[in-house]
Amino acid sequence: MFISYISTAQVDMGVIKRGGKLAIINGFSLFLFPYVVGAIACTVITSNIHGTVAKNKPEQLHDLLTNQSVVYFQVAYSVLSNLKMLNSEPGRLALSSIMVANCFGWGFFLLLITFNSFLQHNYSKATYMPTFTKVLLLVGIVVVCRPIFNWIVKRTPEGKKLKASHLCTICVMLCTATFLAETVGFPYIVGSVALGLVTPKTPPLGTGLTDKIGSFCYAVLMPCYVIGIGNKVDFFSFHLRDVISLELLFLTISSAKFASILLPSLYFKVPLSHAVIVGFIVCIQGIYDVQIFKQLLNYKNISQEAFGIMVISAMVHSTIFSTIVKNLHGWVQRKHITYRRQTVQHYAPNSPLKILTCFYHRESVPSILTVLELSSCMSSASSLSIVSVNLEELERHNVPLLIQHHSGPIDHAGHNDESSISSSRRDQISKAFEKFQSGHDLQENVSVECFTAVAPSKTMHEDVCTLAFDKGTDLIIIGIEDGTAAERRLCRNVLNVSPCSVAVLMDQGRLPDFKNMGTTMKNGSMRINVCSIFLGGADDRETLAFAVRLSNHPCVNLTVLKLVDGENVSHLNDVIERRLDFRTMEKFRQDTMNKHNVSLREVWIKEASDLVNLLREEGNNYDLIMVGIRHEESFQVLQGLSVWSEIEELGEIGDLLVSSDLKLTASVLAVQQQLSSVVEEA
Repeated sequence: MFISYISTAQVDMGVIKRGGKLAIINGFSLFLFPYVVGAIACTVITSNIHGTVAKNKPEQLHDLLTNQSVVYFQVAYSVLSNLKMLNSEPGRLALSSIMVANCFGWGFFLLLITFNSFLQHNYSKATYMPTFTKVLLLVGIVVVCRPIFNWIVKRTPEGKKLKASHLCTICVMLCTATFLAETVGFPYIVGSVALGLVTPKTPPLGTGLTDKIGSFCYAVLMPCYVIGIGNKVDFFSFHLRDVISLELLFLTISSAKFASILLPSLYFKVPLSHAVIVGFIVCIQGIYDVQIFKQLLNYKNISQEAFGIMVISAMVHSTIFSTIVKNLHGWVQRKHITYRRQTVQHYAPNSPLKILTCFYHRESVPSILTVLELSSCMSSASSLSIVSVNLEELERHNVPLLIQHHSGPIDHAGHNDESSISSSRRDQISKAFEKFQSGHDLQENVSVECFTAVAPSKTMHEDVCTLAFDKGTDLIIIGIEDGTAAERRLCRNVLNVSPCSVAVLMDQGRLPDFKNMGTTMKNGSMRINVCSIFLGGADDRETLAFAVRLSNHPCVNLTVLKLVDGENVSHLNDVIERRLDFRTMEKFRQDTMNKHNVSLREVWIKEASDLVNLLREEGNNYDLIMVGIRHEESFQVLQGLSVWSEIEELGEIGDLLVSSDLKLTASVLAVQQQLSSVVEEA
């Protein structure tokens, strides 16, 4: 009862509306095709095997078939959450398709109950009262319980947890709904599911239910329930003929489920890998299915032997299918392996520089737009293509979203089911990027696409990396404010699996607002001092390449600090890397030979204390300091800096620049070049 309520209350039914035509077609075929195929298989088996199958009569076998052909979104949500696939394309398609199938299934189930009631009473007047009470119960849950939930939400201050009295009220409503469902002739599970559907999907209600009731259910009630299920399974009662017959039926129905998703998806040109993954997802069964099996056993609709075979079969099949889905999804994620260098250093000069920006807080937007403004100067030969991703953390009771905001009028698709605060925040961010694009309409050298990604914190990077791969971006810029745990997790995950170069921007207040740069460019009153620290290695070469791009802006003064030892040589031990650094510096000198706003200084650094003193003395002379994230572990100049690291995702030097010890006000841009592990040379 509690488990079915919690699992239903977690899922937002609005995903059906966002699923589109494919979800409706998939859902209808997933509802109808397995049932029809199973009915045919059931007829064939009963006609060829005389007597009973696992002590089930033909009509009982039909009930067994009906429940095997159903897929429950509660199970799919739990599986996708455990596999961290909620915000993946296959996960979204699977959830929306299964929800549509459940809508058809529940509607058919209610009509079937009503029709059977009419048949039992020969269409007499006595038939109308049970039907009326069933309808009255469902309407009553909506009319009575929904306002109570809204009242609880209003009585709970924002950011606060639910009171114990409110949780008790919800438990009383749940018990009452399930009791009345049994009283009017429904299975008890109808009451808990109906109450879960009318539960509001906005905080703090969903969070409180998951944290308190959900924790108790899964930690205490679930183990006890599973032990009770295991006690009903008697292996010694199984007969080989019955096991083979039911397994053939189950595999036939699973094949029908798989085909009902695969064929329509391929018709609508869904990638084969995604269609196959969704096909296996709908074949997975879980504790919700076992609840239905137990209900059938309680009503004597199936035998205990059949119940045991169904439970063991569901366990074995789900383990196999879940493993297949996990491995297939991991294989599909390898599509982020590219066949070209997606970096600022290697991008084609006459093609657009493609940058994807992502951020948790809207306070990061002005500094990101300033960096983009510096990257989009008119003197640059190439244009700028920008993809903006506004990141919102998913509450555990909701479904992940990827919303695209179209230029012009603000796109409100997907906003109706979110809070007005979230919608307002999205609109403000989208308008800021639209204003940035409109400022370059005359030059026509900037294009902007805006997205909002609502996803779990642990898997939020997948939306970022997938968009970066699909758009062929050269650089991802992640804006962070305070280096919170969620921001650091995002940075760490993106740095590990990004298909291109990554830059982490931490604004400390020195960068000017991009909106003021247009007027100050005309009179030359604004100067932005940028420093690029070059120690050696791939990340420092990428940092220098991006710094040269910024130096094309008339407001920028660029200073490159090349750190060398006492003999004016690099600190690198790798001969190949030293050679690449030498070529990069030679190219830098040639490209900036005639630029009066660019200067190069070689600074003698022997140990970490020299570096700390240099940054303490000169750090506040700059508005933006650019550094590489990764360096050779043998660097003597960096020894000991990582011991007291606070934000290690910025690298040793980047973390030092934002540390409270130096008290610098310069903003920091830490850069990592595209990982060699995501590049396959064609």
